[in-house]
Amino acid sequence: MSVAIALVAQWLLLLPAGLVLAVVLMRRRWRFDLIEGALAGAATILLVKLAGALHGEARPFVVEGVRPLVAHAADNAFPSDHLAACGLAFVYLWPRSKPLALVTLIAAALIATARVLAHLHWPLDVAAGFALGAFAAGAVRAALTFGREHRAR
Repeated sequence: MSVAIALVAQWLLLLPAGLVLAVVLMRRRWRFDLIEGALAGAATILLVKLAGALHGEARPFVVEGVRPLVAHAADNAFPSDHLAACGLAFVYLWPRSKPLALVTLIAAALIATARVLAHLHWPLDVAAGFALGAFAAGAVRAALTFGREHRAR
């Protein structure tokens, strides 16, 4: 069971990333999709770094004095980068493919659970990470959509 938890905690993130890539390639709306993705990624990184600077938290394996299931630096646990990427992918996919967005949401729940069970994050870390990624992607999408609609008038 430990091996499965470690694999999900470390590698399942490739599924949402692959789904985003597949949708971009299938849609072939390169310019808008790539601009939105790049800006959402940058906004997510900015929010995650800001949140981490404002709130420091020791990783569970440090506090509990246990060995994590996945080798990791004993750095700030807050927020989860993995779940921030999942939140970004979920919001990016939602208007393009609701079924793939729901697969991403399920993957995010599995990743969050695995990262907590692997002693890498506290539940708040994964929830905050997902929320920050989703917020950043939603804000970028709203700004770009507003800009396109405003220019069309």
